[in-house]
Amino acid sequence: MSTVSLPAGRTASYEAIGQGEPLLMFMGGPGLAAEFLRDDAELLADRFRTFLIDAHGSGGSSPPADPSQYDHLGHAAFYDEVRQALGLDQVSVHGVSFGGTVALTYASRYPRRTVRCLAVSAFGLGGEADEAEGGAAAAEMEQMLARHADQPWYPTARAAWDGWTERVLATDDPAELERMFGEVLPLYCAHPDRPDVAAGLARLRDRVRIDASAMKAWEGGIFQTIDLRPLLPTIACPTLVLCGELDLICGPAQARPIAAAVAEAQLVAIPDCGHFLSVECHAEYRDAMLDFSARTAAGTTA
Repeated sequence: MSTVSLPAGRTASYEAIGQGEPLLMFMGGPGLAAEFLRDDAELLADRFRTFLIDAHGSGGSSPPADPSQYDHLGHAAFYDEVRQALGLDQVSVHGVSFGGTVALTYASRYPRRTVRCLAVSAFGLGGEADEAEGGAAAAEMEQMLARHADQPWYPTARAAWDGWTERVLATDDPAELERMFGEVLPLYCAHPDRPDVAAGLARLRDRVRIDASAMKAWEGGIFQTIDLRPLLPTIACPTLVLCGELDLICGPAQARPIAAAVAEAQLVAIPDCGHFLSVECHAEYRDAMLDFSARTAAGTTA
């Protein structure tokens, strides 16, 4: 990993993969180190020079002074500081899960810097906002969880899932959080027991590095209150909203309202696929990314 210096004596760690246009890639979680997305960066390596940036508090990046900055706005501001420190002018942004939410936020807040936005498995409404709108995302989640109810690993995974917030708030041990995350990983996939998917999940488990402070701030109220609706109509760049049709937390119920609110958005839902597109449907994921990027290159029309 490389590092750059930020104002007030802070640092940010990152890894650069591939060649081509600059692409800032944002991890979700929050609290997971950026290496979790190495498969995503490698799939795009012949089109983009991807900067896998550890969010503030993760990896070798300094934590924010105020835990409230672990929200989507604070993450976007941090990543723009890193962009400046890297000497980059205009960039495309890409994020997965909460990272996709941050990518949309970045495109809204820094329009002159954003060439295109690639929002993968993103969400626009946290728990409270979804409930106020009728709970479509929560209902979708329960439906997807039920797909795995007959699997031998399901009771352990479901117990960790259902007790997640309480257990996160009760511990300061990153190793305990990493173990819990490993237990719930199969729930994020439509076909976790398929050999290639199981191998991909094993790679992800090896890359799990969690910032406990970020995850505790997230579970302490940040996730529940996120609402991107005021920001989405201000996004002016070409935007790809990509999801798996069987994603339990960021599926069509989250993706459709995002795409509908962004003027230059294209929605692609990959059939028979869960949350981790680069693991479960890597060819379809790569094709969608590269096709959209080619059609939104300088001098072309989306």
